[in-house]
Amino acid sequence: MEAIEYKNMYEVEEDHFWFVGMRGITKVLLDKVMTKKDIDILDAGCGTGGNLIFLQKYGRVSGVDISEYAINCCQKRGFQNVKVGSVDKLPFSDHSFDLVTVFDVISDNGVKDPKGVLSEAYRVLKPQGSLLVRVAAYKWLWSVHDVKVGTGKRFSSPELNNLLTDCGFKPIRITYACTLLFPVALLRRLQGKFLPGTIKSSDIRPFPRAINYFFKLPFLLEAFLIKYINLPFGLSVVAIAKRKE
Repeated sequence: MEAIEYKNMYEVEEDHFWFVGMRGITKVLLDKVMTKKDIDILDAGCGTGGNLIFLQKYGRVSGVDISEYAINCCQKRGFQNVKVGSVDKLPFSDHSFDLVTVFDVISDNGVKDPKGVLSEAYRVLKPQGSLLVRVAAYKWLWSVHDVKVGTGKRFSSPELNNLLTDCGFKPIRITYACTLLFPVALLRRLQGKFLPGTIKSSDIRPFPRAINYFFKLPFLLEAFLIKYINLPFGLSVVAIAKRKE
């Protein structure tokens, strides 16, 4: 990820419609499987700490990220158990966590071996621990946004399912997300492909208040729907899986 994108993330992720909406969807998925609170949680690839704020509702949070700038942002938010480190060589002992989250990390172009990252998550999870992983969907959606935020890989739901099972996980739930805004995002992607130079920034940026609020509404509906069904397509794929042993 470009350095400016970390700065943008730190400034907008607490209220930006995409981050807020995805946390709402994450809450629905976690509430289905996390039967107890006060657990040990690792956010692998924690970025600037917005998800740590959300995850601390479930227990004690730790974070690791390759970017020293990002970790400094987490510390500014008041989180101390955060470390600079690689997600494919986590600086934690075996069986340390009840829950590991991996948000848009194995999609990153800096991650050469997604399977290695998930295997590390498996290692640090306690027996029967849970993994929540989110990835960018569909290779054909690759765009200027991906260049700016460092997305190198995109996955389908079956591809993510196979990756999880290859690493020893038992997938519990896999769904697409950011489905209702998919047509809007698709038009923006097509604009970037067929009108080069017209889009020069990522989508991690401030939006006018009214537009930001309007774009939060589809995520509220998606969070409700995901309580009951898996969505058939979207900009992201989200999975919950269990460590078998």
